[in-house]
Amino acid sequence: MLGMTPELAYKKGFSMCLANKTNKLELRVLLLAELERLVRHVSATRTFQTQTDLQDAVDDICELFPSLKVEEILTAFKHIRQGRYQLYGNFTTNTLLDCLRNYEMEHTVTMREQEHKERKEVLTASLDVKRLIDDLNKDGKLKSSRQILDRKYIPYPNDKTDHIETKEQKQHEEEASQEARTKTKQERTKREA
Repeated sequence: MLGMTPELAYKKGFSMCLANKTNKLELRVLLLAELERLVRHVSATRTFQTQTDLQDAVDDICELFPSLKVEEILTAFKHIRQGRYQLYGNFTTNTLLDCLRNYEMEHTVTMREQEHKERKEVLTASLDVKRLIDDLNKDGKLKSSRQILDRKYIPYPNDKTDHIETKEQKQHEEEASQEARTKTKQERTKREA
């Protein structure tokens, strides 16, 4: 763990979840040995009493922090040993878990957010939505799934007239008015002549 920084542990570490699946026994033995070493170095008056307490603490770490890396857990142990987290003479499972949560909030969460921000920028930077919509419209692939209603004619639910009949009636009316206009134009040209 010499020279191991939180950034290096996050980037090059081995995931707890994966380690728990592949080498469950070796992971627990490693964490138990490091926790025993940590308990010896921490001068707390109220601390783990038996081997069962230590094993329970290791089980809790594996259960509550599956997304952390093994190296991050060991780095957090190193930070506790160096006195970066206040123990107030009490080093129990709850205190240990609180220290690991604080480590996760200080280091891991910020690095995850930075990584997510970088991925998001890469994924969305190359997409030009306006151009895509224009291209799809030109190809005829982007069409309205609904039929656009004529705003002048809105059928009532129990209306006897059908929409098609109404359209035909409008066309006949327009044709009749067109014929009437042409007749009036012809009559004017005859009178003027």
